[in-house]
Amino acid sequence: MGLERVRVVFIDDGGVLNDNERRALEWRRLLGEYLPPRLGGTPEAWSRANVGAFERSLARYMERAKPEHGFRGLEAWMRADRVEWLRDMCVQVGVALPPEAEAFAVATGAWVSEHVRADIPGAVEAVNRLAEGGFHLNMASGTISWELAPTLRGMGIRERFDRLYGPDLVDTAKNGPHYFEAILADSRTDPRAAVVVDDSVDARAWASAAGLRSYASLSELIAALG
Repeated sequence: MGLERVRVVFIDDGGVLNDNERRALEWRRLLGEYLPPRLGGTPEAWSRANVGAFERSLARYMERAKPEHGFRGLEAWMRADRVEWLRDMCVQVGVALPPEAEAFAVATGAWVSEHVRADIPGAVEAVNRLAEGGFHLNMASGTISWELAPTLRGMGIRERFDRLYGPDLVDTAKNGPHYFEAILADSRTDPRAAVVVDDSVDARAWASAAGLRSYASLSELIAALG
C-alpha cells in the first residue's frame, strides 16, 4: 500500500525533533540559570541536583504508568510529581520549597522547555515541509502537552501542529498499542490515512499493532513520500 492516502502525521519529540542527550545537558544548564535568582542557591548546585531528581521522577513515572495501576488520573499525578521533583532539588540545594509549588514547578518546566536548543539538524525544515505539503501534524510523545507546547514554540514550529499528544491529553501512558489507539480515537483519524514518526523500535511496533505505518525519522518519511 502506497502513501497516497496519508494526510495525518503523528510525530514523536525526543529522538525525532530533539536530541535527548543534548537536551539533558541544556536542562541542567537552564535550571542553573532560572532557579538561583528565584529560590537561591548556585547554578552548579541546581544543575547537580536535577540529575538525581530527574532519575527519581522518571522511576516514579515508570512505576505509575504500569498497566496494572490503571491510567486514569495521569495528568493530576504528573503535576503532583513535578512538586516532588522540585522538592527533591530544593532539599539537595538547601533552600525552601516555594509557595504555590505546583504552579512554580510547572512554570519552571515550561520556561526551560522553551529555551532549550537541542533540535536535530533538519527537523524544523522537515516539519515545515510536511505542513506546507498539506499534511495535518500532531505530536505523539511521552512528554506532557504543557511541556511540548513551549518546546515547539522555542523551535518556531508550534503553529504547525494541532494536537500535542502526551499522556495527559488521552490519560494513557505511551507504553503500548493502547496509546496509539487512544490518540487515533481522540483525533478521529483513520489509521490507514496516517503515519507515525518515532525513533523507538518499541513505539513503532505499538503503532503497527494499532494499524499505523511508522518511520524512524522525518527524513525517512520524506524520502518515502518522494
